[in-house]
Amino acid sequence: MKLYIKYFLVIFLTTSFLSCEKFIGGEFNADPNNPATVPVSAQIPAIQIALSDVYGGDFSRFGSMMSQQVEGVARQWVAFNQYTGLTPNRFDDAWQNIYENILNEIQIAKASSSEDGFNHYLGMLQIIEGYTLMIATDVWDDMPYDDAFKGLGSTNPTYNTQADIYSKIYQLLDDGIALMEGPSGSVAPGGEDVFFGGDVNAWINAARATKSRGLLHQKDYAGAAAEAAASFASADDNWGFQYPDANSAGNWFRFNRDREGDIEFHPTMRAIMTGLNDTDRLSIMDQTFNAGDHPYMVADFFQEMITYREMQFIIAEADVRANAGMTQAGYDAMLNGIKASFVRLGLGDTEYDAYIANGSVPALGSVTLEDVMTQKYIAMFVQPEVYSDWRRTGIPALTPVSGSAVPVRWHYSSDEYLFNSNAPDETTLSIYTDRVGWNQ
Repeated sequence: MKLYIKYFLVIFLTTSFLSCEKFIGGEFNADPNNPATVPVSAQIPAIQIALSDVYGGDFSRFGSMMSQQVEGVARQWVAFNQYTGLTPNRFDDAWQNIYENILNEIQIAKASSSEDGFNHYLGMLQIIEGYTLMIATDVWDDMPYDDAFKGLGSTNPTYNTQADIYSKIYQLLDDGIALMEGPSGSVAPGGEDVFFGGDVNAWINAARATKSRGLLHQKDYAGAAAEAAASFASADDNWGFQYPDANSAGNWFRFNRDREGDIEFHPTMRAIMTGLNDTDRLSIMDQTFNAGDHPYMVADFFQEMITYREMQFIIAEADVRANAGMTQAGYDAMLNGIKASFVRLGLGDTEYDAYIANGSVPALGSVTLEDVMTQKYIAMFVQPEVYSDWRRTGIPALTPVSGSAVPVRWHYSSDEYLFNSNAPDETTLSIYTDRVGWNQ
């Protein structure tokens, strides 16, 4: 994969341009003697890297900032941290990447895969599409979908409700699983799949993990726990992308290199971890965020999309909600999630055992929902899902940096407000009070 990363990035830029031409329905640059077509095997890594980059970029930074794991301390990030800078244009890049570089490209690749009978490619794309829709609707609520991706045929696409988007997500995931469980078709994915190398079972597990996250959002705790238990068996199964080195580095490393000093560790998270005597994990997380200085936000970062430890905490949350003090199975799942966090940070049994022994994790029979969610908050450092967890549960209790409320959603992009007559009214939409559908 390291040998091919630059090739993938070039293909990403190339396919974005070619697909834009297809997207707007024109043939303005067509050469009948040299047709500009891109094989699905080249589109796949471009889509996957784009998804990894936006999830580990804007979704991670804004989500971590609003849930007070990190704080903006310099330049425009001070205004973002104080919420006044969270204007629509601030979300333009994320919206454009989700729609143009991921969802639109997926539609094109799905059409090619279906036409050519590439069943496993199609299944993979269905799962990626379901995942992408979920992370997007979780911050933007209602979104264009049925009427989107039609180019000049629909310049003002109507919005699907979040409830409808979620129904479509589950259908995409179920269809993806069914396709992956069947024959591959004439061509099977391989190394061009930078997430799982074409591993069918890994994709099925990833789809189930994504369903688990969605069911949790919608308060189907038993369903979420069942899907989580059927997904990842260990951290080796995690869905993510391995960035290779400083030349093609992880998003946090690039940000800290290019915007040195703009973001640092948040006092809220520091206080929580200090209160729990969580010294070993804190010593790694609470470092200067400058590129090359932070021991976790390294150049060859493994950008996680969804993980074993998240699934274990879902099982634990469902258990403690259903059983006062939780059962042994739920308790074991919580401990699994905590231990996986230590391993992710490069810590071992010695540090984990010392943390469990210091009494910061209550004994079985005394565990509360707050205990579970606080441990998950720490274990999911800079993972965007923490923002959804806080909005769902109010744990940990956050004091707004300014004003009287922490934002509970994102603005739509400025272009959407300006050019789509079906977009909500920017002047009436409030990022403080207009909760997304599952957070009503």
